[in-house]
Amino acid sequence: MDRALRLTSGVFLLLVLLIGILPSNVNWFWKFFLLFMSLNQIQSAFTNWCPVMVLYRKLGIKECE
Repeated sequence: MDRALRLTSGVFLLLVLLIGILPSNVNWFWKFFLLFMSLNQIQSAFTNWCPVMVLYRKLGIKECE
């Protein structure tokens, strides 16, 4: 689960970064989404919980032991 979580996070952060770089006028939603993801990563470092983990558990992805 750790690798899948890191992969998902990295892909989304890269996607939002590219959306922010390419057009000259970026919608506020993408800036807010990037802020949300950054804050979520920070809180995840302290609590060891991320909302995507709930989804991964339902999909049957196993956690590292």
